[in-house]
Parts: sequence; structure tokens; C-alpha cells
Amino acid sequence: MQALRRTRAQEQQAEQRRTALVLSKAHARLGLWRLCDNGECRRSKRCGGDVDQCGARAAPQGWTWLHHVLKGLREGRSQPEAVEAANLATLGYRQRVTVSWKVKGWEPVEFVQLHDGSWEHADVAAARPPLDERFVKLADSGWLRTGGRRGRARKV
Repeated sequence: MQALRRTRAQEQQAEQRRTALVLSKAHARLGLWRLCDNGECRRSKRCGGDVDQCGARAAPQGWTWLHHVLKGLREGRSQPEAVEAANLATLGYRQRVTVSWKVKGWEPVEFVQLHDGSWEHADVAAARPPLDERFVKLADSGWLRTGGRRGRARKV
């Protein structure tokens, strides 16, 4: 008997459902319903509408950053690598380059290319976007690594 194969569209739909579930749980853990204008959301202590739109309204930079972290995890990156990629994407850096010399005693120097094309020393440039600390804690948690599959939503 021939095994059933999923089409690319079915795989994408399944991935979108998994991402939506993780975003929904992340929304609850972050307590973004507190920032909602809808009184029903505050009364039920959860989002009563589109979680993705609500997260983007309540915490635009943090929500975008979280999307980048999830994208990195889906691509198979480790959690720290996904966070680093999200930091670079959110800050608008095009790339990060390390310049090293074959001269004894000279340490490598790291530069980042800014969105306008100019280069800046990495020590001077921001390493992380100004995010609500709850987003950083969520990204560092083991919960995100497991995709939010275990347990109820708890505050971060």
C-alpha cells in the first residue's frame, strides 16, 4: 500500500496552525490581553479576537521580534541562534562581519551593516532591540523550545 504524502500546501497549512497555536499561547503568557481595548478580552483574561493582530497592536516591536524567533526555530536554528537572528532582523542590520588580521596580538573586530548601508562598530551598535523584558524571558524559556505543547499558559 502506498503511504499518503502531504502536499506542500498541506505542510504549510499545518505549519501555520502550529505557529498560530504557539502565538496564541505566547499572547496569553505575555498577558497582552491587558492592553486590549476590547472589554471582553480583559474580562475573560484572554484574547477574544485575532491573536496575531492583537499582539501586533499591543506590542508591535516585540511581536515582530517573536515572529522572527519562531521563524528561526522553524528553520532548525538553536534557540540562541534564533534570538540572535531576530535581534539582527528587528534592529534592521543587514549583516554582521568579523574582521580579523594575521597579526599576533591584534584581536578581531566586529562590524554591523546598518539598514542605510553604512557600517558601525558592533560594540557601539545596539545588540538587542528595546523590548519588553517579558518577550526576552519568553524567548529564553524552555517553553518556546517545545512549541508551547506542555502545560497551561502562565505569566512570564
